[in-house]
Amino acid sequence: MSTNRFVDNGDGTVTDTLTKLVWMKNDSYLDLLKFVTHPAAVKYLNKKNEEAFAGKADWRMPNKREAHSLFDMKKEVQDKYEMTIHIDPVFTEGCGYDTWTSHVRGKITAYCYSFNSGTGGHKEAADTLNSSVRLVRGEFDNSKTKITFVPEIRDKITQGGGWR
Repeated sequence: MSTNRFVDNGDGTVTDTLTKLVWMKNDSYLDLLKFVTHPAAVKYLNKKNEEAFAGKADWRMPNKREAHSLFDMKKEVQDKYEMTIHIDPVFTEGCGYDTWTSHVRGKITAYCYSFNSGTGGHKEAADTLNSSVRLVRGEFDNSKTKITFVPEIRDKITQGGGWR
């Protein structure tokens, strides 16, 4: 059962009353039924803006802090593989395990945030392993949350080594 923090707008979007961000209720995995690379996530974003999803054409990838703002260890949703991720149940089950973000290092790596661990790290932009994107719109209001730091876990994502 969802708390009052997240409001289902009935148009495929969810409003976070704490941060004032509007999120897509589904992620790219649920829409495309496949995982995506970072470049494919950018194409998905562009398509949603061309279509004016939910009447809006200013969708974007979340930054690290915005993705982290969805993480709540007390909440649980099952991803595509029935693995637990910690986001509010107002979001659709069967989604991807993590989300690509807007943080990139050239064209080689991009930051991927895990809704299971509440952390993330850079991985190769061409990697599709369980990766999807959850799009967002609006200005992040941090006056109530004070979210400033997102822990890095590159070693967990890349199994203790670099990405090459």
